[in-house]
Parts: sequence; structure tokens; C-alpha cells
Amino acid sequence: MALLTNDPNHASRLAGKRIVITAYDLEQSEHRGIAVYSKALIRSLRETGAEVWLLTEFDFPMRSAGLHRLPAEMQELLHSAKVLDSLAEGDSGPATSWLEKKINLAGKFRKYWRWLEDIWEFARRPRYYPARKIKKIRLNKLFDNPYLRHDRLGYLQYVEGILCARKIFFSTQVAALLKSQKPVRVDLEGFDALITCCPLNIKPLYTSTFVQTVHDLIPIEYAQTSDNLLGFSHRLQACLPAKRIFVSESTAIKFHERIKRQKTIGHAIHKKNQRQQCNEKILVQPPSLIIPSWIAEDPNRVSDLRPVSYLLRKKGKRKRKGNQKEKEILEPFKFLLFNSSVEARKNLLFLVKAYSESNLGSKGIRLCVTGKLKKDTYSKAVREIVMNEPGILLAGYIDESTKLDLYLNAMALLSPSLVEGFGIPVLDASCLGMPAIASNCDSHQEIQTQFDFNQYVLLINTLESRDWAAAMQSVYGVSTGLCDQPSEERKRRISRYQNKYKLINRQFQNGLEELIE
Repeated sequence: MALLTNDPNHASRLAGKRIVITAYDLEQSEHRGIAVYSKALIRSLRETGAEVWLLTEFDFPMRSAGLHRLPAEMQELLHSAKVLDSLAEGDSGPATSWLEKKINLAGKFRKYWRWLEDIWEFARRPRYYPARKIKKIRLNKLFDNPYLRHDRLGYLQYVEGILCARKIFFSTQVAALLKSQKPVRVDLEGFDALITCCPLNIKPLYTSTFVQTVHDLIPIEYAQTSDNLLGFSHRLQACLPAKRIFVSESTAIKFHERIKRQKTIGHAIHKKNQRQQCNEKILVQPPSLIIPSWIAEDPNRVSDLRPVSYLLRKKGKRKRKGNQKEKEILEPFKFLLFNSSVEARKNLLFLVKAYSESNLGSKGIRLCVTGKLKKDTYSKAVREIVMNEPGILLAGYIDESTKLDLYLNAMALLSPSLVEGFGIPVLDASCLGMPAIASNCDSHQEIQTQFDFNQYVLLINTLESRDWAAAMQSVYGVSTGLCDQPSEERKRRISRYQNKYKLINRQFQNGLEELIE
């Protein structure tokens, strides 16, 4: 359900416009960062009255197994199911056929087939997607469809339909690697705008508005990333002809200094640009937590939202032999939260060291780490440390309901990132009125200056782990009483969050209207 609806007295300039949003990050197996932004963008545009369509590279050809001979209605239903299943499960590569499984050559066949496909894609540069090659899925025609009730696909309630252009994002990445930098062209006749949720080497045809979102310049600032440096640099340059959304002032300044090569002090150049023409905006996205609508049905009081997650649900007193499962359970307001992906720039190893130095584990205060560990040396190092630190809980990738429970019941949020494009976890904590100990990168400083967030965001450099240990001990000292009145604290956080969400969401929508109209 939508958290909020539009102000009925506000006449949106986007009402009725047909806007296409790229689904590249919604296709990934783990929804973080840009995927959170994508969902917020979709929801906010729908609340303004716009008709939102998703552009995906997931497609299902009907050539195999004689499917093309089936009735058109059945082909459409099968195609919709395959595309929605791919979005629900994340990109896992092409499915294995029954013949591949039978002759036990699935692994080699898929490996070489994908290798040949990649070569073919490289050979077909540049690429153009005509309208007839883009399949449409109208979601309102999918009667009683199970995927529309899938928790991972909750954002589809705000989406009118899906545009399927096979391997379009792969094609844009290939285009970004080439010296000519010719963008992939896509025919979007009948639509009013295309908004990319991250920089892409793409060019829409027959639309009046083209907007690219720039989150950060991290791959060319920090070497330990998986992005191709040349490709990412070209993708940033592809944003120059388009209108632009920057998620923070820090990102905007870096873009102007290093991509447009314009020197600036503070945000003066951005104000000048906005006076000349509205071709770019710095837009703070709405916070990401989704609170059920029934919480605020009574305008005079906010209901409590007791934790239901398995991470916070107490088990019986029966003890097991060997490993004690009780240690996997968190107690409300007796844990610190790290809610980010597990990668080097998020600085989790530093945080783990600081937590150990704080000695809070001996006081029953745990560190909950969300995020999927990878098969790399960094995640391996995290696992090895956690084995010797019983106070740390590796929760893995969590769903939205569990995430809400953790935020409403955490003592504080910890974000020691070396660099951020924005820092949505710190924004979420600030909107709740929950203490956040964060690194002093520019984006966190921006968040701290908004509203009254300086009362909740403590910025500390990441040069000394003992400074962070002391900050954790300080938060513990002033928060020990929260566990005695958990219901009241949760209601306070929910009430504050709703007010801040309204303000930020309205500003976000106003900025979108000015940029797109």
C-alpha cells in the first residue's frame, strides 16, 4: 500500500503523462541503493498522477519448443509470467532446458552459449530498438496474477505496464565501451519522457523529455569496485546531452568539476544553471521505509507496530544441545544496525573492529549486519572475524518488512562508509529520530544539515576505530531506558517518520514536475 497520497489541493503538472523508468537495478538479485531510489521514483511519479512504465531487458522468446504456434493470448500470458518471474527472482541467466539437463551438459552448454551471445552482441553495434521489437505487458490485463502479490514486486502496484527490450541494458554497456560512444536508440513514440535510474548510454526517440539520474562518481574515485572504468566514464559523459537528477549536492559538484570540467565553489553553479534553464535538479529522494497505512488511520494517535520478524521474535525457553539458537535472536533496543551492502567501501571490517573495542557485546548489545556476503576476500574476512565475535549477527539480505522491524527497534544506525552518493540508511534513521553514527563524507554532511537531523546524526571520521567505539558506548549510555518502554519509542519514531516523509516526498515531486514538464 502507498504510504501517503497526494495533497488533493495540489494540481500536478505530470498528471496523465506517460513516463518510462529504467528497471536495470530492479532486475538485480539484491535490491539496494539505486533499486531503492527506483522504487521511490516510481511511487512518487504515480502519486502525481503520471502513468508509469518500466523498461526492462528481460524478455522471453517464443521460438523454442513450438511456443510460437500457440494462440496469441496464451503466448502473451506465458511471456508475462516469464518476465515477472525474472523480476521477482533477479537476474540469474537463461534457464536450462530439459535436454541440457538430460544429457548433463548444462554447465558447459550455457557457458559457451552465453559467450557466443556476448560476442554476437558486441558485433551488432550500434543498436536500435524499433517499437515493433518492444513487447508491452499491461499489468491491468493480468487478472488474478500471482506475481502482482509477490513482496519483491510491490512497486508494480504503481506501474501501468512493462516494456520488454531484449538485452537493452547489456547493449548500452557495450556501447559505453566503444570509442565512438554511439548511444543505443530506443523508439518510445507515444510516451512523454524517459528517466534512467542510473547513467546509461541510451537515447530515446520521439519523446519530449529525457532525464538521466547520477548517483555518484564512486567507480572512478575508489578502485575497489566492480564497474568497468572506461564504460562508467562514458556513461557519465552520456548524461551531458540529457536533463539530470543528482541525488546529492556533493554528486552534482563532482559531476560539474570532473565531467563537465567546470570549477565551482559550493553550489553556486547549480543555482546559476537553474536560473538559466531547468536542465538539472538536486533531488533528495523520500526515505525508503514502508509503513502500513492502517498505522495512521486515527489522526489523534499512532498505533504501535510490534516486531514480527524472525530476527526479533522470541522463541521458547527450551534449550538445544550444542549451538544455542537463542543467540540468533535480537532484543528491541539492544542492538546496533548496519544496513548496507557488504563491500569494501562500506567499511564493515572497520566497524566490526570498533564494535569489538566498545565491549558492548559483554553488556548484551549486539551488532546486526544486513547484506548478502559475497564470494570474495572481503566477505571472507568478515566471516572469519564474526566467528570469534558472538555479539555480531549476520542477517543476510532482508525483505522490507524485516528492514522496518530492525529500524523501529534498533538502538542506533551505524554507517562508516568511505564514500557515498547519498546515504539512504542515514536518511531513514534521521527521519525516524533514531541516532545515527556515520562517517564524515560529504553526502552524510548534507543529510545532517537538513531539518533537525543534526540532533540525531553524529559524524565521525574513520581514521580511528576507538572514536567509533566511544561513540557507540555514548549512544548506549543515553539509550538504555528505551528497552523499558519499547512501544512508546516505536510510536514516536513512526509519527516523526510520517511527518518527515510528507515534507521530503512533496519536495521530490515538485522537483520532478519542474524537470519533466
